[in-house]
Amino acid sequence: MADVTTFEDIALPADKVWSVIGDFGGIRKWAVLVEGESVEDTPAGKVRTLRMPEGRVVKERLAASSQYSYTYTMVDRPEMADYRSTVAAIPLDDATTRIVLIVHLSPSEGVTDEDITARYTRNLRGNLRAMKKALGVA
Repeated sequence: MADVTTFEDIALPADKVWSVIGDFGGIRKWAVLVEGESVEDTPAGKVRTLRMPEGRVVKERLAASSQYSYTYTMVDRPEMADYRSTVAAIPLDDATTRIVLIVHLSPSEGVTDEDITARYTRNLRGNLRAMKKALGVA
């Protein structure tokens, strides 16, 4: 099992940060690789479907949310026994917010925790750069 966390403090209020990064159904506000998105209410909860490059489709289910955070899991990804990701904006004061990105997952067979940690560290840092750019603080 691997846990990966990255964070950065941004000189913007939490409401401003969350208006860009906090919309589970509006990930394209910052996620430049997502070519299309939709959200569907299902018996299991909200599920977003993301169209990615090369025709790849990713489905994610909203597992929990609060004022400045949400956690989601993967849907239909048998290669991952366990996957949870959290996006959070933590107000440090009226003008500063810490963006926190967390992934908890069990890698597929044949992949070490070290390999998956390195991969998801790169992914989360890339997401953080994209969020900052969308917020105008890159």
